[in-house]
Amino acid sequence: MYYCSSAEGEKLVKSVEDTMEKIKRIGPNPIMAEKVSQKTS
Repeated sequence: MYYCSSAEGEKLVKSVEDTMEKIKRIGPNPIMAEKVSQKTS
């Protein structure tokens, strides 16, 4: 969890970048992928 005040724009950008990197490393949610494939079948 990050705390960024309105005066900490650079800190906000860094926290968003860090979070996006983590999400990309984790990859897609396998449960959601399964649900999507069931709907299209």
